[in-house]
Amino acid sequence: MRGRWCAAAGLVAVAALPSAWVRARSSGRVRTADDVPAADAALVLGAGVRRDGLPSRILQGRLTVAAELFRAGRVRWLLVSGSPESRGYSEPVAMRDFLLRNGVPESVISLDESGVDTWASCRSAVSKFGLRRVTVVTSKFHLRRSIALCRRAGIDAVGVGHDAAADGLRRVSARGSRREFLAVTKAFWLSH
Repeated sequence: MRGRWCAAAGLVAVAALPSAWVRARSSGRVRTADDVPAADAALVLGAGVRRDGLPSRILQGRLTVAAELFRAGRVRWLLVSGSPESRGYSEPVAMRDFLLRNGVPESVISLDESGVDTWASCRSAVSKFGLRRVTVVTSKFHLRRSIALCRRAGIDAVGVGHDAAADGLRRVSARGSRREFLAVTKAFWLSH
């Protein structure tokens, strides 16, 4: 019986470790658009493209936050990172086109098509774009993990999250929050 209790306690500890890591690595780094410190670049993480090639609603929210940060002078440059193949479209191209339609100049937008997941986006921001300090822009439910992974990749990161639930995407936000448990566990073990 004691062996089972020890095994159960060990399993709980192993499951809790990734969440504790994400909390510790993102502590004090989750900001709002009003209190985020100025940075040269924002890393805007992808979230899917619709069948018509436009960004998904959740991705539109992230891009809107990024555009607001740029217009407020909080960032000077936007790195949009996503998959080169999302429903037959380049996610970063769809992201750039949305930003252009919303008044962001093309000269301040760079595309990263190697961002097939958050860890790949963070590593690419360092290795391909030389970033060492960024404001990560993603959804609130995804923000802590994104900051932790950027920091693991060697980036001094803070983040601003789009509140998908407040933007009428409660079900998507709830599903994303549930998914984060497994994603945090994967992130912890694969990035170490």
